[in-house]
Amino acid sequence: MNEFDNNEEFYKPRDNESQPRQDTTEENTTYHYSYNNQSGSQQNPYHSTTSYYTPPQSGDFRPADSGCGATDNSAPNPPVKKKKSKAKTALIIVFIACVVFAVAGIIFSALQGAPQKDKGETNTQPDSGSSQVTTEAQGDIAKTDTDGNYTVAGIAENFIDSCVGITVYTQANNYSNFYNYGYGQNQQQGEGKEQVSGEGSGIIMLEDGNKTFILTCAHVISDGSSFKVTLNDGTVYDASMVAYDAQTDIGVLSINATGLHVASFADSDSTVLGEQVVAIGCPGGLEFMNSITSGYVSALARPVSSTIGYNNKCIQTDAAINPGNSGGALFNMNGQVIGVNSSKIASTEYEGMGFAVPSNTAIQTANSLIKSGYVEGRAKIGITYKSITSYSNSGAILSALSQLGFEDAKGTMVINEVLSNSDLANKDIREYDMIVAVNGKTLTSTDIMTSVLAESKPGDTVKLTVARIENNNIDTFETDCVLIESKG
Repeated sequence: MNEFDNNEEFYKPRDNESQPRQDTTEENTTYHYSYNNQSGSQQNPYHSTTSYYTPPQSGDFRPADSGCGATDNSAPNPPVKKKKSKAKTALIIVFIACVVFAVAGIIFSALQGAPQKDKGETNTQPDSGSSQVTTEAQGDIAKTDTDGNYTVAGIAENFIDSCVGITVYTQANNYSNFYNYGYGQNQQQGEGKEQVSGEGSGIIMLEDGNKTFILTCAHVISDGSSFKVTLNDGTVYDASMVAYDAQTDIGVLSINATGLHVASFADSDSTVLGEQVVAIGCPGGLEFMNSITSGYVSALARPVSSTIGYNNKCIQTDAAINPGNSGGALFNMNGQVIGVNSSKIASTEYEGMGFAVPSNTAIQTANSLIKSGYVEGRAKIGITYKSITSYSNSGAILSALSQLGFEDAKGTMVINEVLSNSDLANKDIREYDMIVAVNGKTLTSTDIMTSVLAESKPGDTVKLTVARIENNNIDTFETDCVLIESKG
């Protein structure tokens, strides 16, 4: 037992405290990259009236000097001689012959040095006295290499039709209520209207019956009220939300269409460090739909924090990923999807660090979402909670916990409510009790709890260490908890 003396009210939330989370939800990332458009149209940073291409300057092609000088007509004409000596005549003949041979030699040398043109080839060299530059016909671009793998051009030609753009709409409401006084359009007129709130990318993953399912990221669609899917050929379909999972950042839409180009998915566990990959998506939104970038697998199983504070093991790549690429495909050079582009590190200090949810995780999650509307077999404790750091006197509490042996317990979960179907509902667990450790491991972050739950299944038992404050004293005790199934 540790005496805790603090005149400040213990459970005093900060002004910006968020709503209670269920089990292990904690938002602590700035990685995820859909393209938001909530402020309306924005000036395109890629459009400019400045030309960044400077054409080559025309050469100063002057006619060759003929070797003839100006004639002076002011000199009097020489007297005409009726007869010339034989010596002078011979000299003139020799001089003319030399000139003829010299000119012939120059012409021959010029012809020998001129480049020979193949049939059908356009000359790229400017003629004398011309400033015009022409182009040559381009040869065929290889779609496969000598090993039979696709090139980047081959991936683009054969698999781009599996990639789609997603437009997200949300309900517009121009009515504001301020202490029962409203302004703007009246509440009834504001209801029912929708506006574009974001754009992202998707992958045609499955056709079942008269429906086709679109794989994307949860953060692209989670806040939407309606959606449209745009195919590579420009065809637009209304789409319906199937479900999404914030923990893996995977979501699914459906459209009423058949006969589309369904993508092929690889076993992402076979992905090799350093292999070449191609990313296809909509950076900046549908204006740049199905842009192609290429790079390499930079790392495997890289832990990246999701929107709920859970570390997903992602594929790291240096292929360019930008806002709007979220939900797009990361292809290997066999034309198979190995990952769903999800995020990047957005910082001026970092370059070429993008991340994709591995295809095995994405497909397993998507199949469960389509079947049940949630990820089957996922375990949870059955509580809602707030993070200890959301309280104004958290520093004093953490110091007291440290004295009890729970060093740096910043992931401590302050219980807000115990759900009726939780195993803790039958135990002496109260509001404001604090979970400070699981299976003997201090919660230095909530990732520790979510990792334990991710490795468990419903019916498994975990040991929780609970701290309680009574009469300015902090005491701890342990309790077993049988995990229940999480249904979203």
